[in-house]
Amino acid sequence: MKKAKGPLVLLNLDKSGQASEGPQTPPADRAPQQARPAPTPGFEILEKPGVLWDLGRAALILAGLLVALGFTVVVLPQPAIDRLARNLEARHQREQPDAIALLYLGDDRTGSDFRVRGVVRNISPDPVEQLDATVRFYAHDNSILETTVVRLSKETIDPGGIAQFELVYPNYRNEFGSYSVEFKLRQGKIISYQDMRETR
Repeated sequence: MKKAKGPLVLLNLDKSGQASEGPQTPPADRAPQQARPAPTPGFEILEKPGVLWDLGRAALILAGLLVALGFTVVVLPQPAIDRLARNLEARHQREQPDAIALLYLGDDRTGSDFRVRGVVRNISPDPVEQLDATVRFYAHDNSILETTVVRLSKETIDPGGIAQFELVYPNYRNEFGSYSVEFKLRQGKIISYQDMRETR
């Protein structure tokens, strides 16, 4: 059997089944897929943090500030905290002038009784009614030992008028190391005052 010589010819079959000469091309649906390029090394791009991230960070900052403030309050002695509270109250009432002036605040010991006396004057143009003095006694470690509300000698203090208060602490055995005083209306509002005591 003789072998045919010459160039090889590819035969394509058309739809009718007849052979046709020409180069064979693969069907379009069977075309080889192009290889995807390998990813180049680099940095990953992170998505921008959302609103929840900002809120969480703000909450952490606020919590830290509250913890620091609480630690400061715990460390401060009680008289300093009372002065701070009075200063804050005075700032809220800055638009209102002081209604009273503290003319005298002193103490003495008679026998086993410890007495605290104070004198105030109404420096406002209006009467001051139902004003009470709140006296706080502090132990030697600056903790609050006792708080007592004392009525003034007058229920109504006219403009320019003077009223006084006196508190007797019986059976005193050196239980406290200091005391402070503030003034409130009977409804609970704190009244800021001018300290006009003479320097001794």
